[in-house]
Amino acid sequence: MSAPVPTPMPERATPAGSCPVVNYDIMSPRPVLAGIGEMAQLREASPVYWNSFGAGFWMITRFDQCREAYQNPEVFGSDSVIVLDPNPGYRWIPTNVAPPEHGRYRQILNPPFSPRAVARATPRMRELCDRTIDAFLDSGGCEFVADFAAVYPTRVFLSIMGLPETDDALFVEWVDTVFDAFTDPEGQARTMAAMGAMTEYFIGVVADRRATLRDPESDFVSYLMTAHYEDRPLRDDEILQMCVVLVLAGLDTVKSQLSYAFHHLATTPEHRRRVATEPGVVPTAVEEFLRAFPIIQDGRKITRDVDFHGCPMKKGDMALLLLGAAMRDPRSFPDADQVDLDRAVNRHISFAAGPHRCLGSHLARAEMAVALEQWHRRIPDYRIAGGEPVLERGGAAGLVALPLVWDRS
Repeated sequence: MSAPVPTPMPERATPAGSCPVVNYDIMSPRPVLAGIGEMAQLREASPVYWNSFGAGFWMITRFDQCREAYQNPEVFGSDSVIVLDPNPGYRWIPTNVAPPEHGRYRQILNPPFSPRAVARATPRMRELCDRTIDAFLDSGGCEFVADFAAVYPTRVFLSIMGLPETDDALFVEWVDTVFDAFTDPEGQARTMAAMGAMTEYFIGVVADRRATLRDPESDFVSYLMTAHYEDRPLRDDEILQMCVVLVLAGLDTVKSQLSYAFHHLATTPEHRRRVATEPGVVPTAVEEFLRAFPIIQDGRKITRDVDFHGCPMKKGDMALLLLGAAMRDPRSFPDADQVDLDRAVNRHISFAAGPHRCLGSHLARAEMAVALEQWHRRIPDYRIAGGEPVLERGGAAGLVALPLVWDRS
């Protein structure tokens, strides 16, 4: 699939006024990395578009303009962050909460995801990573997305939350079902069923902790029950919303980020050798993978009429921050299309920017670093198995599957 050629439209012919208009399908699967190429074409032609796909929404393609939008939540609001769902029937905390209330919730949520808390959890991450690899190491191959990228971060999440590791298959299935809906318009019923099952699960957890509070240092729901929003304890509905949003924001994202990183390493032997033999390169490699393969194309809802770089955005319009284009903007990153494991200055905004910057950024970085280190210590050489082409899904980017093989020792 190639990117559509933007066509300027007559003044007032569309909501875009004189801004370029495209019909760009953000949902359909395509060959791996095809989306990066499509978005680059759009970025180089214009910083802002009206996209007539679906009900229509704005697209912002360049780094400076995306960062500007992130840092201006008074205009680029978070009542909805999914451009195809502008009026959601849910309110995720803290995702859909505007400042200053957002900051009060973040004060509650920040400590369990702080650098210090993540550092304490890292030895357990290594153990869980190794145990995940153990399941397929001697087989000489795996389907990386399903066998590793989905399972390992789920186990880390359950460990941090204080939930049973034996529930990992439940969470993997729920998250897969929800995000599969991005490429399956007929999957709405399955998505609602998965969301309902996940909510019921956490209703049970909250009821259990209300009956018997556990150690807040090792049990996340118990921690939330000891926390206060201003001068009151958190309500059960607030705790439920926080738990559900952490599942949706924290599991598929790391899974998908790992899938792109390992696809790159499987197809770039010199980088794979460096990661396997130079542990010191891992921190900058993680940042570069985050920049070069951003998986979130972030939505915002316009709160008031505004002229944004010549485009007449109206209150209630949706805007998509096209990070797949912005993170490879040559105006902001030298050799932007090159994956440079030694990139010393890396100002990417793949974790967003401004008040809604990703709560779990420290955890995600640590999970990725541990995965790169532990995998390459045990499986330093691998390749993509022949057969079906590797595809990426639309919506929240990620690989559909990544079959890897290696020589058994």
